[in-house]
Amino acid sequence: MAKKLLKIIFVLLLSNLTYAQESNDIGLKEKKNPIIYAEAFGGFSYMNYFGLAGGGEVNYQYKKSLFTLRYSHFSGYVKKDSVFVFQNAQDNDEYAVMYGRRWIKNSHSFSVSTGISSNNLKITSKDFENNRNYRYERYYAVPFEVNFKWFKPKRKRKSNLVLNAVTPSVGFKVFGAISKNTFAGVGLIIGFGLNKEYDE
Repeated sequence: MAKKLLKIIFVLLLSNLTYAQESNDIGLKEKKNPIIYAEAFGGFSYMNYFGLAGGGEVNYQYKKSLFTLRYSHFSGYVKKDSVFVFQNAQDNDEYAVMYGRRWIKNSHSFSVSTGISSNNLKITSKDFENNRNYRYERYYAVPFEVNFKWFKPKRKRKSNLVLNAVTPSVGFKVFGAISKNTFAGVGLIIGFGLNKEYDE
């Protein structure tokens, strides 16, 4: 009787260990890395004057929803008397929070986002005596952006996501903001981070 009881206990323990191992394996397979990445961008833009714009942002994706914190700076220029000499006329600093959708396929992604932003605008002008005058304005806007980018499609090593995170991604961005001081631009992106859920 004791031997039979020991055999039953042994079988139950063995089956529990096997089940636990299988559960752990399933858990490992189902475990996914977060989709989080940072980007820097730069290009040309237009507000009241043609100029240059650049900035950076941090992105987090949950399913197809994309959450973004963006900073951008725009500088507009006017041409002086000489053909090759330009004078700074506008500077705008933007701080934006955005929500959008992002679709991933193999080694590239496409996303669209919009939200709300706080902007600090400095306008530079000259009077008849050639003295510079500055005017400051703070306003809110509706920022937007459209991104298309390429990134590493697979893990470089099965056990290491760090190499994927430090491998740069590249792409194109259309960006801007709608307000009483509307601006729009286009530029290039370079990013670092985890752009997709990488399989084990």
